[in-house]
Amino acid sequence: MESAQTLTFIVLGALLGAAGQGARAVVGIKKEIVAARSEGRKVGEWFDGRELVISFVLGAVAGVLAAIWQYAPDVQITRSLLLGFAGAGYAGADFISGLMDKWIPVSK
Repeated sequence: MESAQTLTFIVLGALLGAAGQGARAVVGIKKEIVAARSEGRKVGEWFDGRELVISFVLGAVAGVLAAIWQYAPDVQITRSLLLGFAGAGYAGADFISGLMDKWIPVSK
């Protein structure tokens, strides 16, 4: 692979990782909407746009890490590889967030 193809492969990992995290976010937001309605809360009381953006970034990072892990000069892009990048974003964002919570102190 040329450097442009390598960069494209890594960007693909980032985009699909963010998409995987997006799927996870949709499920979480749906659950929160149902819970908020049953408790009479408004969206503004529980929704944090910054947290959503951070979750997409974490999903993208997880997708990039998966792309780097899978990279080889002769790599073939298959459906399972693409789903793997999305799956990395879905699951990896929690892993990265957990590491951040453990190693980076929260400022008050």
